[in-house]
Amino acid sequence: MAGIYRYIACNSENVVQIHDDMFGYIQDSLNWIETLNPDKQNESMLGFNYYGRSIIEKNGAEKFIKIIKAWYLMFKEAPDDLILTGRYVWSEVLNLLNRLIDFSKMVETGAYLLIYIGI
Repeated sequence: MAGIYRYIACNSENVVQIHDDMFGYIQDSLNWIETLNPDKQNESMLGFNYYGRSIIEKNGAEKFIKIIKAWYLMFKEAPDDLILTGRYVWSEVLNLLNRLIDFSKMVETGAYLLIYIGI
């Protein structure tokens, strides 16, 4: 696990941090995505291990992209001062979702993994 944190410190351009409230807001739809749980010997599951790690491989990336794009399109129609369960900045939410889409496209090639570290 320490290796992941060293990676984050050295490669911040390849890291997306999602506020816990935002993750909770979209979490129900994320339960449709096939992931692996490395904390349980890479057991296949749907959704994310909220308190641990999850991995999206190529086979889960396509659906993840579709779901994140749907959220992007919906939030794109929101006012600049985006008020959900918490207060968010519209442009920051769109940027975050866009980066997730870009990373997921890389995963879709089969050459990369998307790793969720949990809260």
